[in-house]
Parts: sequence; C-alpha cells; structure tokens
Amino acid sequence: MTRTALIGSFAAALLLTATSSAFAGNVYRDLRDIRSDRVDIHRDRVKLKEELAERNYDLRREFRALRNGNYWAAERWDARRRHEQGEINALTRDLRNDRVDLARDRVRLRRDFWGYQY
Repeated sequence: MTRTALIGSFAAALLLTATSSAFAGNVYRDLRDIRSDRVDIHRDRVKLKEELAERNYDLRREFRALRNGNYWAAERWDARRRHEQGEINALTRDLRNDRVDLARDRVRLRRDFWGYQY
C-alpha cells in the first residue's frame, strides 16, 4: 500500500509539474506575441507618418506645378502622390491587422491565465 501511494503521489506531482510548465510556456509565448505586436504597431505608425509627409510634399509640388502652368510636371507629381497613397493604404491595413492580432493575443493570454478552454 505504501509503495502504491508513493507511486500515485509521484505520478500526481509529475502531472502537476508538466501542467504548470505548459501553462507557463503558453503565458510567456502570449506575452512575447503581445510585445512583438506592440513593436510592429509602433514601427508601422512611424512609417505611416513618414509616408504621409511624403504624400503631402508631393501634393504641394503638384499644386505648385499646376499654379505655374507646368502640366507635365503636375502629372508626374500626381503619379508619385498616387503611389504614396497606395503605400499609405497598405500601411493602414497592416496597422489594422496588427491591432487585431494584439487583441487576439490579449484574449489568448486571458484564456491561458484563467484556464478557460473554448
């Protein structure tokens, strides 16, 4: 009986240790994902600010070319501005996706922390 109880308690301790290490791994993975998502959001915001500045510069140059009657240059600046707007749209989409990923990682962290299994 003592040997059986000892083996049973050892098995239970081993099971709890494995469960807690798996729990810690999930939590730390979620925290790492949250941290990387926040870095991605910051990086995308900085890049978006730069692209907006370039687009606004191209718009001002386009208006200046139109004001001076240089329609060929206005068309070139318009093409550059449209290209910059496409990059801005892509960065905005990336920023939105990063925010969605961050929200998902926060939910996953809460589920792992409180032990919910959906």
